[in-house]
Amino acid sequence: MIEVTLKSIRQDPAFELDILKFSSENESLKFTLEVPKGLLKLKKGSKALLNIGEEEDGDLVMKGHVYKVDNDSKRIEISFHGLWLRMTYKGPIPFKLDEDQEVYLVMKFSK
Repeated sequence: MIEVTLKSIRQDPAFELDILKFSSENESLKFTLEVPKGLLKLKKGSKALLNIGEEEDGDLVMKGHVYKVDNDSKRIEISFHGLWLRMTYKGPIPFKLDEDQEVYLVMKFSK
């Protein structure tokens, strides 16, 4: 699991979605995650542990489909039934992911 911090929350202008921007402490991992508006009661600066892979218990668990793993641009895109996670990373890929793979996003938020 990787610890991440919520950097910003904005609302999608066209849909009832919150767009959450997270990054790891050293900013080697950054991602945006779309969730239904109001689903998560988080504030800027909230911390969470993130894992993408196998199903496990968490405060937020979403099953999705890996659409893109681009090692050249270091970008990953995963769809959770139309909700998107778009990630960029530096260094080695932080999770074992392959295109067309089904995965679970698991987040455990600090209390």
